Amino acid sequence: MYPYWDPYYGEYDAIPVQRGLGQNFDLGQRWIVQEGPWRAVWTRRGRSNQFDGRWSLAGQRDVTAVLTIYTAGPFILIQRRNSSDGNNCNYTGLFGADGRTASGQFVCTRGGGSWSAVIERRQQDRDRDRLGRVWYEQEGGWQGVWTRRGNSNVFDARWTQSGQTPVTAVLTIRIQGNNVRVERRSSSDGNNCDYRGTLSADGRTVSGQFTCDRGGGSWQATITR
Repeated sequence: MYPYWDPYYGEYDAIPVQRGLGQNFDLGQRWIVQEGPWRAVWTRRGRSNQFDGRWSLAGQRDVTAVLTIYTAGPFILIQRRNSSDGNNCNYTGLFGADGRTASGQFVCTRGGGSWSAVIERRQQDRDRDRLGRVWYEQEGGWQGVWTRRGNSNVFDARWTQSGQTPVTAVLTIRIQGNNVRVERRSSSDGNNCDYRGTLSADGRTVSGQFTCDRGGGSWQATITR
């Protein structure tokens, strides 16, 4: 642990400084934060690690402050400074496994407690939401059912065709704009593939081409939510 010195709180263990701690979590564009009865919105300044925060509570004057967020793998340290109520704070915490939530503890010039946040990433979140739950896919004579794992972009796939042994694989699906990319790996028939496609305007269907270790062709899918 790295001993962090703060003029308000002295020295304390903040966050590990080792690199290579795994996933680097995106700070997103806005954090919707809950601190006891207070609700806050932290809005990012461009692509920096500084946020403008505003806290609200019925019957109380809104509080504003500037936040600086530091991360090391899943660990978080947040400095809240220039607070309009004079109550500056330090937050420590962890990202959730999917990187879309965070939670921890905070200590202030006066008081402290626990905090939690939902992280909004705008286009990235919209793209993730467009993944749906199940894709019904067709490629040649094969019918595929691709089932999403939770809220991730990983799917478990199974293909069937009359008279053939079913094939299973693990898929990683990425959507950027209307472009779709699918990586098919761990195929039970040893035939791994890459799919490219275009998402329809209503986001309900995809069609394109795929190439495999052996063969390839065209594919299409219907997305259900």
